[in-house]
This record gives sequence, structure tokens and C-alpha cells, in this order.
Amino acid sequence: MQDRRGFIKSIGLAAGTTWLASGTFSIPASTAANRKLLRFGLITDLHHLQFNKDEVARMKGFMDVVLKESPDFIIQNGDFCRHTKSDALMTEWNRFEGPKYHVLGNHDMDFCDKATIMQFWGMQKPYYSFDHGGFHFVVMDRNFLKKEDGTLVDYNTSNWGPLPSPQRSFTDQPQLDWLKTDLADSKYPVIVFMHQPVFLSDFYEELGNANDILKIFDEANLNAARKKTGNKVAAVFMGHDHDDRHGERNGVHYFIINSASYVYTDSGAHYYNDPLYAFITLDPAGKLTIEGRSTTYRDEKTPDTVRARFSTKISDHSLGF
Repeated sequence: MQDRRGFIKSIGLAAGTTWLASGTFSIPASTAANRKLLRFGLITDLHHLQFNKDEVARMKGFMDVVLKESPDFIIQNGDFCRHTKSDALMTEWNRFEGPKYHVLGNHDMDFCDKATIMQFWGMQKPYYSFDHGGFHFVVMDRNFLKKEDGTLVDYNTSNWGPLPSPQRSFTDQPQLDWLKTDLADSKYPVIVFMHQPVFLSDFYEELGNANDILKIFDEANLNAARKKTGNKVAAVFMGHDHDDRHGERNGVHYFIINSASYVYTDSGAHYYNDPLYAFITLDPAGKLTIEGRSTTYRDEKTPDTVRARFSTKISDHSLGF
């Protein structure tokens, strides 16, 4: 891995923009035979063309650093772009020739159905898992609406918008059944990606069936502890809230990763000067390290109420061992 000081100097960060000191977290050790440090780049809630904002330059800022860092893979955690007028953005994304992964977010289906945006991205399944470097990664799809009769339907062309919060952000039963089996079959520590949070969110009414997912995580980790296997859920990365949070629940680290672009409040969208993103390093010996980026608000007139509540960073955290 490139020397950190040399890396920061080489990317030439703009004035007022910094990398935060990395935070280190204890996670289950991997038992993989060929264990090594694994590093991936994470960006979420870019919102290309939201409010008619072209975010190609923001994407380029992320990808320039990706190409310098050469991570093992990159992943976007939802609310990325729409299926039209996004070719330039995807050209930036595809500059990285390594593995690239997608997570479905609610705004990705503002103008189409899941199948259409998935085809545009080259995403084969709405939820899936993969192994890499002695870790098991799970990507979830929480974009289902609960109808009045209790049935679940896919998010589709912004059909989530008119419905009240308690009917949003559900995960369907086939996916929950798959998740149980997938976690049980894993040989390695598990890292989960999802767009809508299941924990830490202030939007308490828009958690859908989060408790069903948390229960699955709890039971999977209890079974792993009893069997003394290494396939515990170690960390969950979430987006959607445009916030910067970390919390621990039953031994699992949950992170809400800040938007790459802006925070939205009652006073509207307040944009960041520079793109926010993070690089995460997983040490098979049992450590998770996050290097997040920090910036400032673009508009000097951003209200103090917004500045006080929403930070313009993906934060440093530090836990003891």
C-alpha cells in the first residue's frame, strides 16, 4: 500500500479539503488460506442529475483517486444515477478496470424500473453476494413498498414518493430467506452493503422491516459463535440518509456513509464543495480501517442550523481493542 503521506501529497487535494485520520475497528479474523489486506473504494448518494445537477466532475474526482489507489474493487451504495443522460458518468465509472459493484437505491428507480437501471449498470441481480480476499460481501435490495393489503411490490418509476414513510424500504421474503442461507453458508467474515439503513437512522418510520434483517444478523452471529466459525457479520455499510454515523449493535459495526454530493433539509439541498467518498481496508487478522474525505459547504449562506447538524465529511472513528 502506498505511503499515506505520499498518497495525500500525490493527489493534490484542493484547499480546505482533507483526508481524515483513519479509524480502526476490530472485526472477526479471516481463516482464508491466502490472507492479505483487502482495500475497496466506496461512494454513495452521488445523485447525478438530481435537481438537474451534473455530477460527472464529482465522479471524476473519486475515480482519479481510485486509479491512483488501485483498490481491489469499488462499489457505489445507491442513488447513483438515472438510466438516461448518464453515459458520461458511466464512462468515468468504467475507467477502473477492476471489479465494480452496484447497490440499488430508491432514486435509481425515479424514471424506470429495477430491470432497466440494472441493465444500464450491467448489474445481473438486485441482491447478491461474492467472496474476495478472505471476506464475504453481501449486497441487499431494500427497495420494496408495502401495499395496504400487506403485499410487497418493487420500487418503480418513483412509485415510492406518494406513499407514507411506513410503507417504504422493505425487503421481500425470498431475499430474507436467501440472506439466512447465504450467511450460514459463508466461510468468512461478512461485510454487508445496503442503501436504506436498518440502524442509526433518524427516520424511524421509514425503516420498513429492518427488524427482520437485524434478527437474521443476530441469529447468524449467535450460530457462528456457537460453532466457533469465522462467518460472523462484521460490518454493515448504509447510505440514504446523507449523514455520517457509526454505531455498534450486538458486535456488528453499522456505518451510515455520507452523500458524495449534498445534504437535503427543509431549506433545500446544500451542496458540498468536493466529492465525499471513503476507502476501507480489511485486515484478515481482524481489523477494519476507514479513510474518509472531508470538505466544506459550497454556499457560504448555508444556514448554521444545517452546519450544526450535518457534517461535511465521512468521519474518523477509533475503537479500542
